[in-house]
Amino acid sequence: MSCNTNITLSPVVYRDTWDGLSNCSFSSDGNAFTSNLSVVRMFFRDENGDVGLQLSSADSEIVIDDASNWEFTVNAVSPMTLSIGVWDWSIETKDAQNIVKTRIFGSLEILDDATQ
Repeated sequence: MSCNTNITLSPVVYRDTWDGLSNCSFSSDGNAFTSNLSVVRMFFRDENGDVGLQLSSADSEIVIDDASNWEFTVNAVSPMTLSIGVWDWSIETKDAQNIVKTRIFGSLEILDDATQ
C-alpha cells in the first residue's frame, strides 16, 4: 500500500458493525523492512481534523499478526458510533527503531440508518 493513494472504504450505516480491515501488510518498495513493526494506530478525523475514533495495537483493537512481515488486522468495530458524514482515516506505524510514519489514508462515509 502506498500513502500516495487515497482509499475510500465502503460506507457503513451508523451504529452498524464496521468489519475492520483484514490481511493488511506493508512493504518497502517490495523489500522487507529492516526493523519489525511494533505499533499500528488508525485514526478517524472529522472535517475539522478532530479525532472521533482511534484504534491501536496497544489496546488490542489492531492485531499485529506478523511483526517481521508487517502484517496486521484492524478488528471490527461494533457499533460504529462515528456521527453521520464523511470521515478521513489514516494508518500510522511505528517500528522497533521508533520510526513513525503515516502509511496510508482515505475516507469512510457513515450513513444514516433508514430503518430507525
